[in-house]
Amino acid sequence: MRTQPPPMQFLLLALTITLGSAVPAVPSVHLLTMLQDLGLTTAVAVALAAAVGPVQVGARAVEMAIGRHHHPIWTMIAATVLVAAGIGLLWSGMPLVPVAQLLYGAGIGIASIARGTLPLAPFGAAGYATVMGRLALPSLLAQAGAPAVGVVLMQVIGVQATLTVVLAVAVADVAMVAALFSRSRPAFEERRRASHTPS
Repeated sequence: MRTQPPPMQFLLLALTITLGSAVPAVPSVHLLTMLQDLGLTTAVAVALAAAVGPVQVGARAVEMAIGRHHHPIWTMIAATVLVAAGIGLLWSGMPLVPVAQLLYGAGIGIASIARGTLPLAPFGAAGYATVMGRLALPSLLAQAGAPAVGVVLMQVIGVQATLTVVLAVAVADVAMVAALFSRSRPAFEERRRASHTPS
């Protein structure tokens, strides 16, 4: 029997994943330009940009080790908060840029895990493929289009103002995750109780 996702939960999940795909697409593509605009030399900018990859891998390793012990909504919450905090520190400029890169890298690292595991929580395994298929289109479109929008914004309003826009979207994503948690909490609790009920 196919599981039909509750409309509001699905909408919040779709918004969370779509915004979470769009936000990192801008700095990931334009990071060197943004770092140089903050006054960093090319060498330093390249070094900081290169550090994001290893941080992602490290964050994923940690999540894989401890993820079985907590609900995937917490992984998504951590991911969105870390990304928003990283972009916020990047927006604030030096000397916080290295910390910004650490937080941002960790956030986008575990976000990739959360996008795959979180839909299982409210909707279960039945119909998972259908739900993921419906979620894929808006998130992929956002991920593909965000860098082009970023170019236009940087040319029109400048790098700093573009970071402000990206930060606002990142904060909105945190709000979407919080709303999803609040809306879905009864279902989360019901699933948790069911998983602890002796068969």
